[in-house]
Amino acid sequence: MLLAGASDSRAFEVLVRRHLPRLSRYCAKSVGHAAEGEELAQEVLVRVWDARRDYRPRAPFTVFLFTIARNLCRNRARDAGRRLRWESSDSNMPESTQGSASHMDVLLEREAHRHVRQAVLELPEKFREVLLLRFDQGLEYPEIARIVGSPEATVRSRVFHALKKVRGTLAGAAS
Repeated sequence: MLLAGASDSRAFEVLVRRHLPRLSRYCAKSVGHAAEGEELAQEVLVRVWDARRDYRPRAPFTVFLFTIARNLCRNRARDAGRRLRWESSDSNMPESTQGSASHMDVLLEREAHRHVRQAVLELPEKFREVLLLRFDQGLEYPEIARIVGSPEATVRSRVFHALKKVRGTLAGAAS
């Protein structure tokens, strides 16, 4: 990012290649729509480019990046006034652990993933964002705390309660 700050477009290109897929995934899951998530991810990168000269590495770059993404996603959700369901595609579907899974197994796996996605989308925003940053993006608690502007203990508590709510929703759906 420091090279990009010196207007080295090749350095910024490396950042884009490295972070765009996970950024798009995070934004899509935050707003509940794949195409809108990709659009937001691109907007995040435009804002990073615009801020490149003022960037100071006070924290890992991912904290800077996902703070911008979080704010844009929150603004979009607030502006929309409703959550959208994100579009799933076969390319986002995890591969089955068995090479010769039956058609029924694949359908059941898709249905289970759909239920999990829906349960995550139903979470209040403060729980959904920490859950996605922790498990979808693999960020550590101190990084998440900096992104959301809350103490680490609060983030840990929110992740715990988010998982509890998702489990409860899934248990209710199973009955």
